[in-house]
Amino acid sequence: MSQKEHGKKQVKKAVCGICASGCPMDVYVEDGKIISVEGSKDLPGQSGGLCAKGAAARQYIYNQERLLYPMKQVGEKGQGKFVRISWEEAYQTIAEKLLSVREQYGARSTIFYAGYPKWYRPALLRLANAYGSPNYCTESSTCFQASNMAWKSIYGNDICFPDLANANTVMLWASNLYHSNTPMSKSYRGMKARGVKIIVVDPRNTVTAREADIHLRLLPGTDGALALGMAQVMIEEDLYDHEFVEKYVHGFEEYRAYVKQFTPEYTEKITGVPAEKILEAARLYATNGPAGIMFSAATVVHHINGVQNYRAVHTLVGLSGNYDRKGGHLARPPVSAPVNEFGKVKRYDGEEAIGQKDFPAWFALPCEEAQCTRLAEYILKEEPYPLKALVAFGMNHRMWPKPSYLQEALKKLEFYVNVDLFLSDSSDMADIVLPAATFFEREEIRTMRGGMVGLSEAAVCPCGEAKNDIEIIQELARRMGLSEPVLSGTYEEYMNYILKPTGLSVEELRGHQGGVQAKHLVFGTEKSYEREGFATPTGKAEFVSTVLEKYKDAYGYDGLPVYRDFREVSEVDRTVYPWILNTGSRKPQYFHARVNRLPWLAALEPATLVEMHPSDMESLQIQEGDRVVVTSPGGSMEGIAAAVRNNLPGIVHIYHGNKKGEANELIPLTYLDPISGFPGYKSYFCNVRRKEEEDAISTEI
Repeated sequence: MSQKEHGKKQVKKAVCGICASGCPMDVYVEDGKIISVEGSKDLPGQSGGLCAKGAAARQYIYNQERLLYPMKQVGEKGQGKFVRISWEEAYQTIAEKLLSVREQYGARSTIFYAGYPKWYRPALLRLANAYGSPNYCTESSTCFQASNMAWKSIYGNDICFPDLANANTVMLWASNLYHSNTPMSKSYRGMKARGVKIIVVDPRNTVTAREADIHLRLLPGTDGALALGMAQVMIEEDLYDHEFVEKYVHGFEEYRAYVKQFTPEYTEKITGVPAEKILEAARLYATNGPAGIMFSAATVVHHINGVQNYRAVHTLVGLSGNYDRKGGHLARPPVSAPVNEFGKVKRYDGEEAIGQKDFPAWFALPCEEAQCTRLAEYILKEEPYPLKALVAFGMNHRMWPKPSYLQEALKKLEFYVNVDLFLSDSSDMADIVLPAATFFEREEIRTMRGGMVGLSEAAVCPCGEAKNDIEIIQELARRMGLSEPVLSGTYEEYMNYILKPTGLSVEELRGHQGGVQAKHLVFGTEKSYEREGFATPTGKAEFVSTVLEKYKDAYGYDGLPVYRDFREVSEVDRTVYPWILNTGSRKPQYFHARVNRLPWLAALEPATLVEMHPSDMESLQIQEGDRVVVTSPGGSMEGIAAAVRNNLPGIVHIYHGNKKGEANELIPLTYLDPISGFPGYKSYFCNVRRKEEEDAISTEI
């Protein structure tokens, strides 16, 4: 373990794993216990700061809800009555139950599910494959994969993020860096300092948006129309890249004909963005290149036209000639370290997976996992076949629409095991829960920029009997007698397998917090499509997707990035539900439902806030701090009214993941993007009223 002496304390190095940013931190340890944390200062690019989540990390590892031992349910499912058992009993029970389910119902009746974090996913996929189940699923059924689908439907490869270091113009599309990726805020300020032009697309006047050159404040859910409007300007004013389009784009003429209707004035009527700003942004993006678009993982695709909306955005990259170009979107990094596992383990597809009939494009593009947004219905209705067992790592039922419905579905399963850090309410329906180690208590291989590879080392020994997730997966494979060579050894042997293509070993990485450069490197070059073409059926960038067109008759999918307005498609009485509902917009102190149990962070918002523009609150005669009831055609919830001036009037923002008031209960099960299956979390409808004394259930916040 990398460490240095600091008085009587040891200062150990760790990489924070509470959210996805991975910030290096100094961990002060005394007598084997963490007493405080700070951001690292002695590494390149590190300022010594931590976000609110990282600062509360000690409350994360030593939380009163922390799972410390294997537990089994002794009461009725849902009551959360657990007793401690040994690891031996836990492993034996799980192995026997899963083998019995496979024998009686077939391997496909067992679901293998990965929540957050993501580091163990290839190992869990290997376990599912060895077991024989096509039903390996992840939380990406409502995060990222739809964005990736949209990109892949055009360019054929996985999504290519922008080369920010060399861009002259950067468009942040629904990406609030200060809240969603705090470490990037320094890069953002650096871009501003060197004169990079910034365009921000966001309904809210965020900290990020306030520093932009152009802020396009669109109505939630209208991203596709805005992108098509920008494309119309670029084509009509002859600002697009003729060479790229003529040589490498399939379906351009059809695309050109479709976007012609999206004049700035027409687009303004749909999006609310002034026509002159649409013109200004389109001209800047098209002419001040190279230019990149900073995409969000899920924001744009959490709409019922989400995939098509993002396809419209993604076409701007090719239209402007910024695909696989320095300062645009490089198809491969300039230099990277080759590793095994991520992206190299393919899902077993010998049988139909859940979601395959409902969302065929998910599998055709493909996403390499099953689509489980409708998991509750599949369990309760036994469609497309009976589902009897669930092996979950980090199950969070609150990521689904109508999470209470999923809880009821989990109760029906014959066997459900959840591996988690905390004894959360998502485990209440489990037969067995197993304690996972936090990032402080385990090692993990990390790939870094410039072909560097690092090892995040354990700062302390695991609390109680918590174990590394992959060690649990390896032991389950052994106990079931499954043939999986990569999982058959020790965890260190598994890490060395990941590292094998780099020419490095785990031992060589220990003690090097800044990482070690791989002995074998992969070098990227620009304009790879000139030599290799695109990994699409036509070999070109498909502005008209031939994959989606295959499903036009049976599913109504369009090859063009067609815009369909949620206000027109949804059959909701707007006189009853006049406000547009947007759930889950990032907050700096939260990461979905993971940190609500940390006292420092929970105290910042003791109840779920229902955020509205002051003018809307005035019209409803609601005061800040009033308890309110929010209703939708899908359900209802309670929260506390909060006046937020950076909101657009007419929009209600509610953060999800809080059992004191769960916003996702408002979203109906059927309110989904028909292509990806993603819920329309960010553009539904609701009503808000002050809660009166006579219908108050509780006055406690």
